[in-house]
Amino acid sequence: MDLNVLLNGDFAELGQAITDWESMTKRLATLESNARNNLKAKAEKAHWTGVNATVSREFVAKTADEFTDAHTQAQSITNILTDTREELISYRQNLQETLDTARKKNLTVVDDGCGMFHVQMIIHPDRAAKGTTVPEHTDVDEDLLRDEVKLILGKATESDSSAARVLKSLVDSVKEGFADSAYTDRDSAVAAEKKAAQDTKDAKEAAGLYSRLDGLDDAEMKRLLQLTEKGENSPVFASELMKDLNYRGRDSQEGLLLLAQNLEGGGLDGKMTDTERRLRDALSVSLATATRPDAPLGPDGGVPSEWARKLLKTARDGNDLPPQAPGCLSGGGTGLGILTKLMGSGNSVYDGSLLSATGDEIRGYETHTKHPYDGISDNWQGTQEDPMSGLMKAMSRNPAAAESYFDPRQNDNLHYFLKDRDWPGGDVENKMPQDLIDSSARHYFGDALEAASTGHPPGVRTPEIPAHHDPAQAAIFSGVVTAYGHGIAGDPVGGMPAGLRHSMGGMLSDYIGDVHEILGQERDTPTDYSGLTIQNKDLVPVMRAMAEDGHAFAQVHDAETSYVAQELDKYDGQAFVDKNAPGADKLQAFVGQSNSALGQMDAVRADVIYQMGEDKKSINAWNKMMYYHLIGAPVTGIPLAGDTIQRMVDVGTAEYQNNLNSQVDQETRQHLADHFSAGHQQVDKMLEQAVHDKLPQSQWHLMDQDPGQFENNLQGAGLTRYHDGLTNGVGYMGKPAG
Repeated sequence: MDLNVLLNGDFAELGQAITDWESMTKRLATLESNARNNLKAKAEKAHWTGVNATVSREFVAKTADEFTDAHTQAQSITNILTDTREELISYRQNLQETLDTARKKNLTVVDDGCGMFHVQMIIHPDRAAKGTTVPEHTDVDEDLLRDEVKLILGKATESDSSAARVLKSLVDSVKEGFADSAYTDRDSAVAAEKKAAQDTKDAKEAAGLYSRLDGLDDAEMKRLLQLTEKGENSPVFASELMKDLNYRGRDSQEGLLLLAQNLEGGGLDGKMTDTERRLRDALSVSLATATRPDAPLGPDGGVPSEWARKLLKTARDGNDLPPQAPGCLSGGGTGLGILTKLMGSGNSVYDGSLLSATGDEIRGYETHTKHPYDGISDNWQGTQEDPMSGLMKAMSRNPAAAESYFDPRQNDNLHYFLKDRDWPGGDVENKMPQDLIDSSARHYFGDALEAASTGHPPGVRTPEIPAHHDPAQAAIFSGVVTAYGHGIAGDPVGGMPAGLRHSMGGMLSDYIGDVHEILGQERDTPTDYSGLTIQNKDLVPVMRAMAEDGHAFAQVHDAETSYVAQELDKYDGQAFVDKNAPGADKLQAFVGQSNSALGQMDAVRADVIYQMGEDKKSINAWNKMMYYHLIGAPVTGIPLAGDTIQRMVDVGTAEYQNNLNSQVDQETRQHLADHFSAGHQQVDKMLEQAVHDKLPQSQWHLMDQDPGQFENNLQGAGLTRYHDGLTNGVGYMGKPAG
């Protein structure tokens, strides 16, 4: 920047430009808000079908997102211009102060143009007026002035040129539409530019190391791991890496799949080292990052990019190299499995557009291929090699994407997976060891369903008791219950797949408020929490099938206990001992509902134990799951608000454990009411604890008043409802076991 430009230039036009951009940004903010809250929100809630459910909804979403990006870009431009103007004004002020100081030593600077200048004296001593004393200076003063002005001009030049550069880069960063990069000032934009340059350089180095993966020494492997983990969440690094990959003579998409296959295989000895595992996980994160919306290879308007679509096609089709060629890539289920295993690795979170497109690609392959999984379809290997396995793992980490993919109001994917799909190894998966069940495709499908129906990844956070769910989540949950709500009792092996039981426990726990209302009431309207219209006769068989997994059953029981405790805590202490106290009638109704719900759960538990017959080892193992869950390490870890609630849960679970039956014979099975009382005893103990916490000891005797609120309306009526629950539970399960 020239000296005169900084010293005397007119910044008024820049100021006017900033004013114009500020005005534009405000108008775009209004448009963006309207597009998001009106256009997009209404489209998402609309019950569209056919083309409207896909094309129209995607178009509306894309249009709304464009307004968001336009506002973001305008705000970034405004911020950069404002920051640059303030910096230039600051440098001008700094320059003026420097020159004022120099004048006191008879020094100034003269502009030579093209950013050049020289230092000279203002008045040469030989030409000074007679009697005038000229301030003195030294050579050092001249050097210091020259260096200071040079430094100021350099900073101003950098501010001006870098602002122009990042503004152009911001506008040119997308071929169509607007950039979504948000910058608060020029410095942040410049820093992002420098980081992008370094990330590009690192990506090229990493791609070069990947190309020699088979022959890397320890130091090179360490460097590759360092580069990939450092750049995991950089869209620039990830995108450049994906484009520059070359492995065994095949580049980009083919190179990526061949690399993934190599890293999954574990080398020559078939064992994966920690470094190889970390490299695989980092490669998965890089692919996820490169294909997310803010990345160069990301989706356009909700549709995967051309690069991503080619990746899917390559995975499905493979390449035309002969099997003995080092770069041969098999297609079909093998190629798709390579891709989805990579997607399921680590903790990568993939964009919904790629997850959905991958699911569509696999579904298209298996429905248009005569024998899609020939060789693994009839044995347990199929449950492990199923390409849906890795996809469902990845899907479970993006609940919003899973919800959209399985939403029965938008598509038939849920019906396909629950009813129509011929799962590889499905005929033998219930007979597999538990560790194989827990690593099966159907198990990960259950995780994806849990994420879709609850709104959070399985096991990531404790459930909210009770939770509310949106219509899409409720529709998915209802669809799962309906699919497994008939003909299961007495034949759990032929009903719900073993791999789904754990996730079913998670789903039922998350919907425990609704479950309580369904089991405890004869509802004629949808449930209060999630608007479910499911009935007991459909819900109980699902709980019975799920209860084959003792942990899953215990998880649901734990959630119900927590829900009951929280609701009981809402009532005033007098309602427990005085039938005329405010809320006493509602408390009585709730206690009846709780007994009914726990009675049906105990009927389910009785059927599980009865089916085991005299197999004490299995019975003890199942009960051990309950004991471990209740007193050792609760699966849910449900947070409880308040000591009273915690004490009610503690005494309730302890009482339940003390009354658990260890064996159910034919006579017991036919007369459950004479032998089962654990659930009722649990509620009574919780009621007693509530009275102890809410009323002074001088009133505790009112619990034994007969007739009285506690003795008759809570305990007595509660026992009747519990027995009704036992009877109803057996009836709703259909054909008794055995």
